[in-house]
Amino acid sequence: MSDMNRRLFLGAAAAAAAATAGLAGAAEPAAGSVKIIGIVGSLRKGKTTYKAVELGLESAKTVSPAIATELIELSGLNLDPYIAVGSKSSDRPDDFPAVHEKLVAPDVFGILMGSPVYMGIISSPLKQLFERMLAFRQGGFPLQNKVGGAIAVGGGRNTGVEMILQQLIMFMLSQEMILVGDGKPGDHWGGTMQSQGDELSKDEGSLNTIRGVGKRVAEIALRLAASAK
Repeated sequence: MSDMNRRLFLGAAAAAAAATAGLAGAAEPAAGSVKIIGIVGSLRKGKTTYKAVELGLESAKTVSPAIATELIELSGLNLDPYIAVGSKSSDRPDDFPAVHEKLVAPDVFGILMGSPVYMGIISSPLKQLFERMLAFRQGGFPLQNKVGGAIAVGGGRNTGVEMILQQLIMFMLSQEMILVGDGKPGDHWGGTMQSQGDELSKDEGSLNTIRGVGKRVAEIALRLAASAK
């Protein structure tokens, strides 16, 4: 290595170390000041996708007292996708503005998105939400640099959960979010679970992927909140 390259390398390493040390030494945010929102895309309220996202949020709260959570169920909301293209399909009150306000709030640093497997694709409520989020791409990318984690719930093993994770991840990338998986020991793309009679599987390995992605969203959200001060 030349002297110039060595100096550049050492300089970059020192800068990275200083930045890491500064972030690690930053004061932890105040209790309840870092919000993580869980979005439940199932058509069925309170069932396994709800329970899976709830489990992820519970895991997030164990990371620090600074973490606060909120869960949004899309079932029953009017997220008319036609409004995204200047029309509408009904005269029902539009629920998207309220969801929009919650997601873009400055104290929201992380979002967990959960969907059941519906014939290999995400649920229709989530698809409607994503279509309405065209407004986010046209409005300066307000979800940019918020942390995202994906959760998928299938009716059994090998029923398409990883396809759902892929779709959720691709959407969050399109919004310029920061993506995390479920962390160690799995180090995969998110949380996956199978439903057993409207209950979560007793498979601890699967449960741990849900807990893991919630924890990872919280860990990175805390770092972002600390560095934002």
